[in-house]
Amino acid sequence: MDFPNSWATPKVSHTEADWWVGTFYGFARVADPEAVKANMVRTIGKDPVYGTILVAEEGANGTLCAPTRAMLDEMLGRLSAEIGLHAGFDPTWSRVDRPIFRKLKVRVKKEIVTFKTLEATPLEGEGGTHLGPDDWNELISDPDTIIIDTRNSFETKVGTFPGAIDPSNVSFSEFPAFVEEQLRGQEGKKVAMFCTGGIRCEKASVYMKAQGFDQVFQLKGGVLRYFQETTAETNLWDGDCYVFDDRVALDKNLEPGGHISCPVCRMPVRPDQFDDPSFKAGYSCPNCADDPSFDRTRASSVERLKQILLAAKKGKRHLGPQD
Repeated sequence: MDFPNSWATPKVSHTEADWWVGTFYGFARVADPEAVKANMVRTIGKDPVYGTILVAEEGANGTLCAPTRAMLDEMLGRLSAEIGLHAGFDPTWSRVDRPIFRKLKVRVKKEIVTFKTLEATPLEGEGGTHLGPDDWNELISDPDTIIIDTRNSFETKVGTFPGAIDPSNVSFSEFPAFVEEQLRGQEGKKVAMFCTGGIRCEKASVYMKAQGFDQVFQLKGGVLRYFQETTAETNLWDGDCYVFDDRVALDKNLEPGGHISCPVCRMPVRPDQFDDPSFKAGYSCPNCADDPSFDRTRASSVERLKQILLAAKKGKRHLGPQD
């Protein structure tokens, strides 16, 4: 069965050649997250802006895409003013040839990234030292440095820095247990932490400092910013970087790496796995083929794929904006 690289995003036309993507987070004390949500939906819901904004009492986090950079600048400026973000608000920008989200979602959460340890936030404690690419490369090249990938395990399988420890997280809230079980007794060592956009490191580094780790460093802006600011010669990353949108994973040039997201189990599937006998488009992948717990979702997944392919043949999207 033929299928597009992304299950639901054939290229759509627009008056602009490219769309802009802004990935952002910021910590601030938000008195009324529900009011912020209502204001954001009212002010940006009418525009061709797609993506997700998470709002909590500790700040905001999300990724948005829009036809122009000016439109995103305006939207993020409104959000920043709404919740009181100032100097620390530093979005990471990129360009794409199509919308990478199907609609706009604004959600209120207990945390803007779930850690379940409320004191582990820059609002309550000191975090790690932020490093740019050159200093980061020097740090992780030191064999005495503990390098920690704070992302979830399915993300680390797509790509990571050589020598990085995978905490085997199914969810980020498992990170404290990893620190206790695998790092206790190494408080005097240098610790280098990284994640996709930087926000998970903000919380993880505060937690580690509170646990007695004094030399904690984090990659400024995360892996996506690192890709932007390095060259082929200076980029030490191995593989691609998983992202939570329709692109699935990006290479070092911030271009889609050819992965797809299995519609049954949602795990990323590498291009070299497409010939695996267990990979059947829309039905199974190497991660879920032998797992009976996913059987209930297979029929609906196959039907959805049929609708996606029919829409793609017509040059349209199955869901989301058409032009």
